[in-house]
Amino acid sequence: MFGNNRLTVSDSRLRCGRPIDDLLAQVGDGRPPTDPEHQRSCPHCRAALAELDELWRPVRALAAEQVHAPAEVLAQVMSRVRELVAQGWYAVIPSPDGDTRIAARVISAVARLAAEQVPGVSLALGGGHAATDVGVAGPRVVIDVDVIIEMGTVIAAASRSLRERIARDIAAHTGLLAGEVNITVIDVSHATHPTLQTVHT
Repeated sequence: MFGNNRLTVSDSRLRCGRPIDDLLAQVGDGRPPTDPEHQRSCPHCRAALAELDELWRPVRALAAEQVHAPAEVLAQVMSRVRELVAQGWYAVIPSPDGDTRIAARVISAVARLAAEQVPGVSLALGGGHAATDVGVAGPRVVIDVDVIIEMGTVIAAASRSLRERIARDIAAHTGLLAGEVNITVIDVSHATHPTLQTVHT
């Protein structure tokens, strides 16, 4: 779709260090990912891909009609892409009165607080473990959460409750869309650990 004149965004990179141009090539030209394993596990790449796919939609629609995308349409899309890269540490909620930027660490804090309200679930904290990793791109959010499940808790049900609670709280407190909430159960506990507290509601 880029043809011989592939559009680029200089040497801009995501928070994970991956070049944004690689993701543009995936979305615009349908090229395979340069590092599929990294992309599958990286919330920053997945959030950026979701937002780039949305930004590229008008260009894709014109291409489907076999209409060459006007230069101004491409310019608008690329301007949004550059903004996306520049705001890499923040989710952005645009409005006519100005944009609202929300730091990824704030979204992570909301996710952690939401997780603490789910019975039978503890965040995997301690030993330098962050428990949550957040990728942001525009208004899109991708969250990876590592948890410990109490013995006797049904993992599938607890994961579903946790996913719904995090998505609901992020929407309620920030107005952002949690496009993905990925949960990894890394251990099972027999009792509440002093540094791994489970808050029951």
